[in-house]
Amino acid sequence: MRDFHLPGRSAVYATNGICATSHPLAANVAVQILESGGNAMDAAIAGAVLLGICEPQMTGIGGDCFALFTAPGDDKVYALNGSGRAPAGTDAAALRATGHSVIPPYDPAAITVPGAVDAFCKLSKDWGKVGLKASLAPAIHYAEAGVPVAPRVAKDWSQDYEKLQGRAKESFLVGGKVPQVGTLFRAPDQAEVLRRIAMDGREAFYEGEIAEDMVNTLRGMGGVHTLDDFAATACDYTTPIQGEYGGYELFEHPPNGQGATAVLILNMLKHFDLAGMDPFGAERLHIEAEATKLGYDARNRFLSDMDHMERLEHMLAPETAAKLAALIDPKKVLPAGLPGAEQVHKDTIYIPERRVTDLFHFPRVRGWHCLR
Repeated sequence: MRDFHLPGRSAVYATNGICATSHPLAANVAVQILESGGNAMDAAIAGAVLLGICEPQMTGIGGDCFALFTAPGDDKVYALNGSGRAPAGTDAAALRATGHSVIPPYDPAAITVPGAVDAFCKLSKDWGKVGLKASLAPAIHYAEAGVPVAPRVAKDWSQDYEKLQGRAKESFLVGGKVPQVGTLFRAPDQAEVLRRIAMDGREAFYEGEIAEDMVNTLRGMGGVHTLDDFAATACDYTTPIQGEYGGYELFEHPPNGQGATAVLILNMLKHFDLAGMDPFGAERLHIEAEATKLGYDARNRFLSDMDHMERLEHMLAPETAAKLAALIDPKKVLPAGLPGAEQVHKDTIYIPERRVTDLFHFPRVRGWHCLR
């Protein structure tokens, strides 16, 4: 319902269900799933998979899935980590020997095994109502029939199309050209992949012909991925980490998710009277920017695969946030290197390069090369 008395977006009210996505078609499909008897999990899967067709430069079945949810009548927050791991053959020393100090973003070394499909299958089985076939049906339909390219999608496409390689050019260009606004984009190969997943589950994606195609392509580009890496992919239920700000509880994924960064930043902001500042003023923006810089610095120092991370409690501790907040001067910008942060994080090792397991910063790499 549009409130014509206020500018910008209006609040939405519903009695039976609601869905918000970055594309209206995905949101509409999710609501249709609810109307046809599905539950929120069924709808979420349907909308998420369809976004891979509506916004292929942003997301897709070649990526990951992180889910935070509650069950009907249960206040417990469940977390599922559906992020794939780096191939077992990944060798950091070998990458450094070739001159890389960071993970090269448009290189097979930056591509973890996609975990989203395994997560969708598990979430549908454990929590869904209508089954995976019903949730995937809308995406299969639109992948074959086509989706008009939205303005933001067309803009991203025009900026990234030169990174397309091999068969990806055939799949993500229309008539050999970058799709323009309103162009009908079809993905018949993805429709076939989704159809096989709908019929045979995760095995259709992680074993057999589809997995072989992805592995052969990645290895042909210099990757070290193997069929064993794909077959071994499995999502995990985890325990959410928590924070609090302004009377609200914050639930986030533990590492390798990025949620600890948000908790740390909010813990720093508790030391400032943000409510007394102009929400659009320079003073508040400065404080928030400085806290964010310090939070991202801590992220680069600590966050990694949970199996190898030892300082999560330090990152989330109130005293850590207090010490970092004390470094923020409301009248000055923190210089490069963030002097003082090293003392707060003493007895740690600073590793500025992106970790192989931290692929959330490279969605387009995985979209272009894995969704063919």
